[in-house]
Amino acid sequence: MKGIILCLCFGVLGGCATYQQDINEGLVLAQQGKWKDAEETLQGVLSSPQDQLLYYMETGALAQNQGDYERSNALLEQAERLSDTFFSENFSNRSWALLSNPRQGDYRGSGMERVYISYLKSMNYLALATQETPFTQKRQLNDAALVEVRRIDIKLNEIRAQNPSYQDLNAKENQAFYQKALGWLSGFYTGGRDTDTFLYRDDAWARYMEGLNYEISGDIDDARVSYQKAANLYEDGYAKQYDLSATTAERAWLDTIRMMQKGGFDQNDIDTLIQSKLSADMRHTFEQYHHDDAELVVLEHQGFVPNKSEMTLLLYADPRAYSLVLEPLHGGGAKDTNDSFRWFTMAYADINPLNLLANYKAGGAWGTFSGVFTKRVILGRPIWQQLNAINLDTLLTKQVIRVTVPYYQRFTLDKSPTALITNGTPLNAQQPSIRMTSLADIALQEQLAQAQRDIYESLIRELLRSWLAYQIAANVQDEGASLLLNLIGQVAVFASSAADTRNWLTLPAQVRLTRQPLPAGQYSPKYTVDRTPFSLGDIELGANDIRLWNLRNPN
Repeated sequence: MKGIILCLCFGVLGGCATYQQDINEGLVLAQQGKWKDAEETLQGVLSSPQDQLLYYMETGALAQNQGDYERSNALLEQAERLSDTFFSENFSNRSWALLSNPRQGDYRGSGMERVYISYLKSMNYLALATQETPFTQKRQLNDAALVEVRRIDIKLNEIRAQNPSYQDLNAKENQAFYQKALGWLSGFYTGGRDTDTFLYRDDAWARYMEGLNYEISGDIDDARVSYQKAANLYEDGYAKQYDLSATTAERAWLDTIRMMQKGGFDQNDIDTLIQSKLSADMRHTFEQYHHDDAELVVLEHQGFVPNKSEMTLLLYADPRAYSLVLEPLHGGGAKDTNDSFRWFTMAYADINPLNLLANYKAGGAWGTFSGVFTKRVILGRPIWQQLNAINLDTLLTKQVIRVTVPYYQRFTLDKSPTALITNGTPLNAQQPSIRMTSLADIALQEQLAQAQRDIYESLIRELLRSWLAYQIAANVQDEGASLLLNLIGQVAVFASSAADTRNWLTLPAQVRLTRQPLPAGQYSPKYTVDRTPFSLGDIELGANDIRLWNLRNPN
């Protein structure tokens, strides 16, 4: 019977699409730089009320890429309001998602996505300010960008208040042995994993952009404070967490020092920071800044954040150990299989002592080793007796239950060489562009941080759905009809299991920064990425002007 059910289920699994598969046509167009066509395609796909937040985020980002900044801000403002609304979750919406699948629930967005709604809006206002000539209108738009900067600050402070800081993590590394032992014991009940490491706790790049916005508006001391916050974050752990170079912190310190100079700080304090925080190369960059220079700032938003995939796990009972056992069902190509297995081992496999012991009791030495390929949920005898009372243990021994969870496949960030050229002269040979953040890595680690919640929510959802289908079939008096109904129910529940694989897919994978001081004058800047050229056109820079080039590179 189990074999028949599995064959039928595998036959219909092809119809279970992930979010990325649903919007794939629009994504392909976006990856080709066909922003308008991509937006029109996604508008038709993201029509569900549950995907309303995604609709506004995706189309808002694509409108910005088309240079339609006012419309982009209107769309992103709708996303802003929805992302705040969803913090108080609708109970009926949540209940329906529990009984069907999580795609039926409202998409709520991640912490990082909420921050980058305001980030993109600030970029829109800065772009609109560049297009204005009258000082009053330009100032109003720069002030509007600062409103978004303050929203970013509020959101990041909310996130900081809910999560341990980098200092907390560093203190945990240096704590006394008995404190580490207590933490180890508590790991018995949390899967043995310290998910604090993966949390999105603050954003050094967003803090840096706060500084840039303040600098553009002439608020020198606020710019200094924000640049210094960014520098400290990069040093404390942000660069290490998201695999960024130490140059990120140096760049933030360089700009902190520049603001200190403009703010009239004591030269001894400035010299101390230059010697302690800047390498020889970065000191050379610092020396290129002169009084009344203009500056060209290139923000290359490159690529796209990776999409989530769906991993299938098989759930069965182990009555001898009073446990439920989950193991991955491998499918797809070799890379998909390897990636899903690696994710399972990293996020779920049995590594804590209680589960290792239960695996040993169930299968000896081989059982202990096999825990690398399984996740065991230890219920204990009292809870197992409760399952027995409602015949759930019988259900688990008679049929296969499919549990699905989201995961990310492996990705590689682009490392192509970049060059900034003005009037035919390469400018940044000594100090190439710097990867200042990786939104791809932030998204991956946010998913890892909530992996335990994902698997337990999915397990409960599928147990409930399978038990309801089992009860309906069990209450039919005719034996043949009951068997047929049970078979149909098992296939339907198995095939309709789905993970929530939604995320904001038009965000860039990474942001690379190039800052170049220039004498006042006329320029025709070009920027190349592995020989792919981008042009800003003809521009004129006055003394102390800062020209921001928001470059969206889909490649």
